[in-house]
Amino acid sequence: MGLFSKLFHGYYYVVDEPTLKKHLDDELKYSLDNKLEASANLNIYLNGEKHHIQIWNYTESRFEKEKGLIIYYDEEEFKTLEELYNSKLSNLPEYFKIELIDMDNVFLNEYKKTHPELKIENY
Repeated sequence: MGLFSKLFHGYYYVVDEPTLKKHLDDELKYSLDNKLEASANLNIYLNGEKHHIQIWNYTESRFEKEKGLIIYYDEEEFKTLEELYNSKLSNLPEYFKIELIDMDNVFLNEYKKTHPELKIENY
């Protein structure tokens, strides 16, 4: 059942702002360095609401006509991570929950392991 349940549920972490920023920066860098179209795909839970963040590197797309980097926060578009940080992620709480939708992450797994006090059910 454990593997089966992972097929339908994401990977949850409780993080702080610097950890989220490092994760998003690392995901974007990996995507750019490896010429990948898709990058981060996660949900962030703030004040009882779920928000979806996706990063797309359309420069590498064969299908999209408009090239360049687009970061989606729900349906709103941003051109840079800095723009997203200064707008939608400017007043983050000390700790908050995120959900990686597609796969887990080594960096976030290590963070989770070193912060056992940050229990998902508390956020």
